[in-house]
Amino acid sequence: MCPFSVTVQHVPDRELGPLLSQLSRAGFDNPTINYVDADNAVAGAARRDPRESADLPEDWRVVRERKGESYRWPQERDRYSRYRVFVGTTRAEGAVQIGLGETVRKNRWGRDRKYVVAFLSSGAPQQPLVEFLAADDYAKTRELVAVIRGSDGGRRMYGAGDPLPAVYTERFRTQLYNERVVHPGVWSKLAVVAREDDDEAILNHALIQSRRRYPA
Repeated sequence: MCPFSVTVQHVPDRELGPLLSQLSRAGFDNPTINYVDADNAVAGAARRDPRESADLPEDWRVVRERKGESYRWPQERDRYSRYRVFVGTTRAEGAVQIGLGETVRKNRWGRDRKYVVAFLSSGAPQQPLVEFLAADDYAKTRELVAVIRGSDGGRRMYGAGDPLPAVYTERFRTQLYNERVVHPGVWSKLAVVAREDDDEAILNHALIQSRRRYPA
């Protein structure tokens, strides 16, 4: 009996995750997914941003540690058990300073979770860029996840069928957020995965997000 190749066209973003889960349960784990834009043109390759791909620091280094740092969010205040300021050098921006604050937030997605928050800052926390939080298996893997924003040039997150910028496919591990954090209401969106001691990955993700959020 000959096998068949089946194409399902124009699947809405909200339906893609459930469809992929059904296919996996049926034994089809590697479907081909193509993004179709508003003009129905297939974008098979990841979109490239040469600035992001070619201009990430290779020399991130800690320049100071600050004690007693905190940051006021609309609903609560984070108090950071550890707060480090890093400097890296890029061709476009020159010296870039990003702070990483570590804390534990109570009852987040069903449990207490470690958070590492990156700030665009030369000293005390100022402009938050990304939030990495402990995956469900953090005790075993020590891995954190953070959503990737910017699919609309702003804060919109990337769905499973959205093509990521090439820098994310080339330089980062990515996975669906709700595969690493399982709880009702968790986003079915693409996320960066990094070990808690991989400062370079955390800082580079924060820098890319800062360029999208605060473009020059």
